[in-house]
Amino acid sequence: MRRANMRKMISGGLLAGTMLLALGACGKKDAAAGLEKGQVIATVDGKDITIHELNAELQGIQMPTGEARKIIEQNALQQIINRRILSDIARERGLDKTPAYLLQERRADDQILVDMLQRSIASTIPQPTKSEAQKFMDDNPEMFAQRKIFTVDQIQFELPADEAKLKAFQPLKTMEEVQAKLDADHLQYKRAPGQMDALRMPPQLLQQILKLPAGEVFIIPVPGRPILVANKIVETKVVPFTGDQALAAAMQQVQMRKLNDLANKELEGKVKAARDAVKYQPGYGPAKPGAPTPAASGSPAASASPAAK
Repeated sequence: MRRANMRKMISGGLLAGTMLLALGACGKKDAAAGLEKGQVIATVDGKDITIHELNAELQGIQMPTGEARKIIEQNALQQIINRRILSDIARERGLDKTPAYLLQERRADDQILVDMLQRSIASTIPQPTKSEAQKFMDDNPEMFAQRKIFTVDQIQFELPADEAKLKAFQPLKTMEEVQAKLDADHLQYKRAPGQMDALRMPPQLLQQILKLPAGEVFIIPVPGRPILVANKIVETKVVPFTGDQALAAAMQQVQMRKLNDLANKELEGKVKAARDAVKYQPGYGPAKPGAPTPAASGSPAASASPAAK
């Protein structure tokens, strides 16, 4: 049997998957009321901006001290004010009542809740030890002591509306064949050279790529977007990553692995039950077991789906 020269790398994970979490209107009113509490630092058209909103705007920023800190706070406050003014203008024009806004609002609400759920679970996980991080580095030398940087020929293209068409990409052997197929299917794409850093890859995905024969084309998803990328490695360089920065990066990887394990343990049953209860309209359900599975975006956990033989 002929071995196909293309594989689909499919990443998955509970937290990064679609989770039907909705923020109700009543909950929004309660949250809005909560925002009014605290020190008021500005008022826009009768609506208060509180110190809590400023702190949220500054979240994740390494704050200096003294006058430099004050300048950053003032700039952040101006961003909030500008956003509030422009959003009020949008509401005056009725844009908050349009279907496009309501769809994006629901998507944003869901994503915020998923992010908060992830942070909630992460807060219960103890910090990895240096010995755990060192073991991770020893187990994954291609990410650290023998860190690999891949130069790749890439074709980035949109996910076909009919995902069953992905099966037609499996027997393709070259990037030229992939490009010809995209042209035939009238799919938009962009071909350009790129780089893939082993340090920034999920370890499972990296190991699968390393096992591929030289020159074999593989497809991976762009997390969070309906985009796929066909890749062919044309050069591999070894750029060692060691020292304290490497140890810190390894600790983050160990922390993420613990998070995924705990999330699976806590949520897998509930998510499976909820997914099993989903009712699909004809043509929109997932592929049946044994059928080709289209590439999907996801979390650092990744697995490979072998091409048809």
